[in-house]
Amino acid sequence: MKTEKNKSNFWKLALAFLLLSVLAGCSNDGIETRKPPAPAAPVQLSLQEVEMLQVAAKGETARVKELLDKGVDVNMRGNDRNTPIMEAAYGGHFETVKLLLDHGADLSAKKNDGADARGLAHGKDVIELIKNVSTLVDAASRGNIQELKELIDKGTSLNGLDKFGHSALTEASYGGQLEVVRLLLEKGADPTIKKSDGETPLSLANGQKHADIVKLLNEAIAKQGKGAARPATKGTPAAK
Repeated sequence: MKTEKNKSNFWKLALAFLLLSVLAGCSNDGIETRKPPAPAAPVQLSLQEVEMLQVAAKGETARVKELLDKGVDVNMRGNDRNTPIMEAAYGGHFETVKLLLDHGADLSAKKNDGADARGLAHGKDVIELIKNVSTLVDAASRGNIQELKELIDKGTSLNGLDKFGHSALTEASYGGQLEVVRLLLEKGADPTIKKSDGETPLSLANGQKHADIVKLLNEAIAKQGKGAARPATKGTPAAK
């Protein structure tokens, strides 16, 4: 009897030890998973990029243009994921905001805290200018020529990217809106403008087999000397 009792006690102790070991392991695992992630490495900015953010914030439009002409990306990011148009919009600098939009500034970009140029904008004229870009893109996607003309007459930037990262020309090209594409190009829209995902009017029109639009875009690109023209996609344009 004593032997059986000793065996029983032994197994009880062994089981208790095993349970404690498992619980200790789980506790350690929990502590490890709660460790905060390592901070992101700061963005390495060039001197010109640092200056771009500074002059955009001050509304120094002429200097912003010089930096754009020197190749500084209109949608470059600072250490807070801030962009030049965020800085200009926050400062309420209408002319600087318009210049950046004319060069393809992306209104869909967000800072680390989630803020974007639309939410940061100050000044009635700046807010309206930014709002009109989204309205223009929407009108282009629907093929509303009259609304487009009215917005263009108001001075709405043709190359700005809306809250979804689309431009008027990329939407019209994708949707097969030939007359809209023609109007936008005639008014000075950039045929090589890129969406936030990198797609261009030409790649979108090619993908949808809109041969007439591909031809029109290639002619515009060749005319502006922005690249060699490529043959139009064969086939009948897709239905609108």
